[in-house]
Amino acid sequence: MNVKLLTVFIFLISAFFNKAEAQKFTADTTGLVLGRQINMTLELEVDKEDRVEWPLLTDTLTSAIEIIRKSKIDSTQHSSTGKIILRQNLAITSFDTGYHVIPPVIFKIFSSGSQEYTLRETEPLLISVSGVKVDPEAEIKDLKPVLEAPFTFRDFLPWIFGLLGIIIIGILVWLYLKSRKNNKPLIKITLRQPKPSHQIALEELELLKARQLWQKGQVKEYYSQLTDILRDYFEARFGVNALEMTSDEILSAMKDHLSDAQRYNDLQRILEFADMAKFAKARPLGSENELSFTLSVAIVNGTRPAPDLKAVKPEVKSESLTGDTKTED
Repeated sequence: MNVKLLTVFIFLISAFFNKAEAQKFTADTTGLVLGRQINMTLELEVDKEDRVEWPLLTDTLTSAIEIIRKSKIDSTQHSSTGKIILRQNLAITSFDTGYHVIPPVIFKIFSSGSQEYTLRETEPLLISVSGVKVDPEAEIKDLKPVLEAPFTFRDFLPWIFGLLGIIIIGILVWLYLKSRKNNKPLIKITLRQPKPSHQIALEELELLKARQLWQKGQVKEYYSQLTDILRDYFEARFGVNALEMTSDEILSAMKDHLSDAQRYNDLQRILEFADMAKFAKARPLGSENELSFTLSVAIVNGTRPAPDLKAVKPEVKSESLTGDTKTED
């Protein structure tokens, strides 16, 4: 008897007597054409409390059988026995003709609450791989020509972007030449003019007045903020580094900028009150605190820069709504 036929007969008899086993490794067909795929199912039935160590399947079952893909392990419960059925599907292929034996797949079953396990294994499976049938008498045909894929919108995107880029560059060049001809900038950037130093100082003085520090007994804090506002103003307006100076140094530096003797005396008076409150722990009277604030406002207003007459537009008044004018004889 042929050895191959005897092997097939033995496997068929084994499958018949073991079809009721609780673990199975089956294929939808045992005949495989070279390079084609067939599906296989690995199945195990266990008690609900059992713990299973599933066999680790890599990319091959044997040296001749390759695993193309595999599914996740799925579980269902038997309606009558209550047992759990675990199942995994595989897709296999082979590029080696002949008969190939898939060896048994081994499971480890741990009973509930036990570290001991039992082994279960599937029956070996015989797969026959046949080659592709070729008719040697058939006519030799030429190779098929290369098929051209149809054009898609993606194929035109580089051309579209290139054309848009050329149009944008052309518009920018035209705008540049036009602005140059009219002696105007291509892009006009309007910068917000910073507030003048005297306006900033006056606004901070009003905020200080609204806090009512000396009325709340915070006299030292009141004079600290008051003199800081004046120091910031002197530095922004005249470039005097007043923040790093003592009171005497400020008076010496501001002597040339306060041409009005009254303003100089006012500054001296404010600094004396401030030094008394900050260093001598004296408490100036309420009238003196109000006077210091009033003198500070006067110093800022008295040293603010003169308005730019060129920027002031004369107001044109209309003598008649109808545009009629009167003349004197």
